[in-house]
Amino acid sequence: MEGTTIVEPAFSPIEKTVSFYTRNDFAILNNLLLGRWEDLWKSAFAAYQDNRGIMEEYESGVRAIKSEYDRKWLNCLKERLFDELDGEAKRRVIETARADIANLLNAMEPAREDLLLFRTAWIDTGFDAAGAYAYSAQYKAVPFTVGSVFNIETISSCSLTPYREEENVGSDFYRYEIHVPAGKSILRLDPFVTHNEEGEVLLPPMRCRASGIRSGGSPRRRGVIALDYLGPLSELGHSPADQTAG
Repeated sequence: MEGTTIVEPAFSPIEKTVSFYTRNDFAILNNLLLGRWEDLWKSAFAAYQDNRGIMEEYESGVRAIKSEYDRKWLNCLKERLFDELDGEAKRRVIETARADIANLLNAMEPAREDLLLFRTAWIDTGFDAAGAYAYSAQYKAVPFTVGSVFNIETISSCSLTPYREEENVGSDFYRYEIHVPAGKSILRLDPFVTHNEEGEVLLPPMRCRASGIRSGGSPRRRGVIALDYLGPLSELGHSPADQTAG
């Protein structure tokens, strides 16, 4: 019909954020939260080039558009491309990352019941720090003892069951067992089309307490660390989405 506007299928803001977060953009967001600019730009360059590669696979027929999700994904990929990581591209990266952080935090809801979440923390080659424990790529050695209270200023991906512990990825690991009291903010990713594993749950930047450390019980699992999730840092006046470029 003449004058009819064709509306392309599109993700909602939170669907778009989760779709990118569960691929590569988690590293961009977490480096922004910590103000680690060199690592942020490296992560952004890798992520955005991967986006371009996906678009080229669709265009060449290597990937087929089989569903409305594919059409939505293809339509939003072009929004996260750049030819050169210049000043304007960096501004866009920061602007997009801030919006993604806000989308994730605003989508979090109170846990309906007490939860026990698991996090597998891979240990980098050469890691050897007494009294310090790997938590993520941004927290390679966090010093604490039982009873210590400390902050994790990044968004943490956890799951309802231990994740990938049986895979030999060439790295030892710690298992974190995180107690989440009912009423504390979380985001379950199962309702979204994209997630890294069944039962994936995101925690906001948080304050936590190490409530126990015990033997790992296997050659590759160096230890099991029990954490109590005390609450989001936003409850303490910390505004994680309010970051500026360096």
